[in-house]
Amino acid sequence: MNKWIGGLTIVLALVIAIVPLFSDCLSQGRSLKTESGMSVPMKCHWTALAEVGMGIPLALAGVLHFTSKRKETFTSLGILGVTLGALTVAFPTVLIGVCSNPDMMCNLVERPVLIFAGTLVIAASLVNLYRTRQMAEQVA
Repeated sequence: MNKWIGGLTIVLALVIAIVPLFSDCLSQGRSLKTESGMSVPMKCHWTALAEVGMGIPLALAGVLHFTSKRKETFTSLGILGVTLGALTVAFPTVLIGVCSNPDMMCNLVERPVLIFAGTLVIAASLVNLYRTRQMAEQVA
C-alpha cells in the first residue's frame, strides 16, 4: 500500500510542478505592461513558480515511500503530504491567485488542475496516516 501511495505522490508531484508552467499566461505570450513600457508577468506565473517549489519536496516524499520501512517515517511523510497538498490548493486560490479574467488559460486549466491534484495529495496522505495508525495498533 505504501508503494502505491508513493507512486501516486510522485505522479501528482509531476503534475503539480509541470502543468502550471505550460498553462500560465506567460507561456501563452501574455503579460502586463507597465506605464514605463516594461513587461511584467501576471499572478498566475508566480503561482506556477511556487507550485514547482511544492512539486519538488512532494516528489521526494513519494520516493521516500519506496525506501522507508518505519511507521514513524510514514507518519512524517503523511503530515508532510497533507501540508504540501494544502499549500498546493492555497497558492492558486488564496495565497497568490491567478488572473481575474475567467476566460484565461490559467483559470480554465491551471487552477482546476492544481486544486484537484492538491486534493488528491491530501487524500492520499490521509490514507497513509490512517494506515500508519493501523500499523501502530497491530504492533501494540
